[in-house]
Amino acid sequence: MTEAPQFLEFSVPCPDVAESLAWYQQLGFAELLTGDMRTSHYAVVTDGDFCIGLYENDYPAPGLSFVQENLSSRVRPQLLAETPFVFARLGEDEFHEAALTDPYGTLAILLEARTFSGTINRADTPLTGCFSHVALPCMQIQNSIVFWRDYGFIAVTSEGQEHAELHTPGLLVQLVPDIRAIELHFKPADREGCIRSIETLHSIRQTRAGHELIAPEGTRIIVS
Repeated sequence: MTEAPQFLEFSVPCPDVAESLAWYQQLGFAELLTGDMRTSHYAVVTDGDFCIGLYENDYPAPGLSFVQENLSSRVRPQLLAETPFVFARLGEDEFHEAALTDPYGTLAILLEARTFSGTINRADTPLTGCFSHVALPCMQIQNSIVFWRDYGFIAVTSEGQEHAELHTPGLLVQLVPDIRAIELHFKPADREGCIRSIETLHSIRQTRAGHELIAPEGTRIIVS
């Protein structure tokens, strides 16, 4: 029996990896050492726990990436069954990876191995605070639950199933019907102090969910 995939990172396409990397580093995120399995430029940043992969041209949309053992043996039967993969790179000389999209546009990416070194121990957290959860857009919660269960998530729904959380080791996902883009939520110990510090570096605005920053590549960071 194939083990469930293990969450690795939030992956996002970047028009300019260097620009996005510098933006996260200004906020106090640390860069991790990446491997050489890709031909295109990429970088990975972390708050010490949650990782964000910044990719030059590998992916058409943002998504959640997972490491899956025996990836080829999992994906090839699905390809034969005409499962609509966004891409499936399984060549002998390729780093094996494949992706499907959930019903509302978020990629679920499977990788044959980690693409960077392990996370680091840090005394200081970024100005955003520590990672809390990812909010994914959805219209019908049950459709999203059915899709993401294949990636090892356990769903917890509210009474009436108006809200839902997805749990897997290393990641909490909230399914949110009234958002249209993925949000990364962080919680600082000193919220007001963090907001003041961030305002000296980047534009930040008040929203219903908290204070929002938008990274150069379009990632929405919510400090709440």
